[in-house]
Amino acid sequence: MREEEIDAYLDKLRIKEKDSEERKIYAEVLDLRTLKTLYKLSAKGYIKAMGGVISTGKEANVFYADGVDEEGNEIPIAVKIYRIETSEFYKMDEYLFGDKRFDMRRISKKDIVYVWTEKEFRNLKRACEADINVPRPITYMRNVILMEFIGEDEIPAPTLSTLGTSLKEFVDVEKFFEDLVDNVRKLYRNAELVHADLSEYNVMLFEDEPWLIDMGQSVLIDHPLAMSYLDRDLRNLLRFFSKFGIKRDLEELKVFVMGES
Repeated sequence: MREEEIDAYLDKLRIKEKDSEERKIYAEVLDLRTLKTLYKLSAKGYIKAMGGVISTGKEANVFYADGVDEEGNEIPIAVKIYRIETSEFYKMDEYLFGDKRFDMRRISKKDIVYVWTEKEFRNLKRACEADINVPRPITYMRNVILMEFIGEDEIPAPTLSTLGTSLKEFVDVEKFFEDLVDNVRKLYRNAELVHADLSEYNVMLFEDEPWLIDMGQSVLIDHPLAMSYLDRDLRNLLRFFSKFGIKRDLEELKVFVMGES
């Protein structure tokens, strides 16, 4: 019965790619509860048609979709789906405990994935309102977040990890680095957040500018571990950009980001 139910929901979702391989991927990575959630978001008008797979991982899968934003505009969207049954969320405790926005005493272990989903949505919203280059969040439900798609023609923008040293063929790397650090600065000062997992894997190049992604673990600046996360973020950036001859003092960079005198 489960396979029949999954097939029924896959039909309802209007998957753009009709070949059996695409349906197989959907059936393999999405459970019935998630398919029902996607259908509800589709029924509410947020998802017009699901597209191809952007990425799959231990904790989350991301799909392309034709969607609608809060103002009713049709836009390309990314559908990020956290896996409900995952063994990896024990690693997330340190990012949740200490966040005053969530009372973890009232949250059961099985609901932690839903809290994580809400956390990423709220982090993206804060960052977006602070004029930082992040995907604009549209809505969330249970373990699914809908957000602005960063890319063109259904192809996601490349990450710095994908580009490697070829980054210098597309942008002035020195300026790109300064723009990236400025986004980290605005994230800290204006959104009062630390990314907490910033590296070449979570920075995209789009329209010659850096875009920050994957903000589920981002913490408020009053989180007990915020400063150690900020240190790690900046060290990761300095490590990557050292390939291009860019050198900065870590402590000076921290002062610039935090605005300390």
